[in-house]
Amino acid sequence: MNKSGFVLAVASLATIGGASAQAPSAAPVPGATIGSVSVRVGEQTLTMPYRLMEPTEADPGEQFPLVVFLHGAGERGTDGDTALKHLGPVLATREMRTKHPCYVLAVQCPRDQTWVEPDPRTLNPTMTEQPSMTIRGVMAAMDQVIKDRAVDRERIYLTGLSLGGYGAWDIAIRRPEMFAAVVPICGGGDPTKAALLKDTPIQVWHGSLDGSVPVARSRDMVKALKDAGATVDYREIRNGGHDAWVEAYQPNAAIAFMFKQVRDAPKPASVPAGGTAGDPDARSSD
Repeated sequence: MNKSGFVLAVASLATIGGASAQAPSAAPVPGATIGSVSVRVGEQTLTMPYRLMEPTEADPGEQFPLVVFLHGAGERGTDGDTALKHLGPVLATREMRTKHPCYVLAVQCPRDQTWVEPDPRTLNPTMTEQPSMTIRGVMAAMDQVIKDRAVDRERIYLTGLSLGGYGAWDIAIRRPEMFAAVVPICGGGDPTKAALLKDTPIQVWHGSLDGSVPVARSRDMVKALKDAGATVDYREIRNGGHDAWVEAYQPNAAIAFMFKQVRDAPKPASVPAGGTAGDPDARSSD
């Protein structure tokens, strides 16, 4: 394999048996499975744990939506369970598992890394030509789940909060043809690339008084999308702080928005720089 490529390996899945020793306060989501994903670029290798919630019941041949969730800075680590902290319990209730049966994938970012570089809090990030190692890991795990599970490829949704909001913008722009809906919460992206998402249903959330990620980060992305002719559902929470996800992840809010969206028709697969699909240097194993 040449040094410009990368290799991914996805560990076999097993049912979660209990809370992680590293993060005892992060309760495992019932019905989730545990796995890990590794990516290598040149001489660098990164392995990250993930959690995958699966539909509780499925008829033969039935397909389900996939929700890809990127957590915030406070959920970084190695325990895996914390990656699902803010969205997993919401979608794990009996009511939601019945109303919206789906897969939910949450890869956990290492504590000393981020989804995008450099630290973008003080300004809009400039999107790099190649994705970060951590974003590569999310895309690799996502590709593996789509390959191995009964995923409806016209109902793949992407959402993330805070640090994960930045990551959601990044992945969405790299794979604009993949997602039926994107919901970035209190994050930000590269406005010069926003036009790539003009045909993607997007709902953006941010608190107007957010002291961690300036509300300007979302406003700039929304403006760039509208300038490109996109229709964006922007939900700015008046006098809201950094925890916009609390209001966003209500059943009748962002969750309802996502599950209403269905891609009109399959589109030809195309992977922007750094993607995994069709890469002759990429291999996977269960």
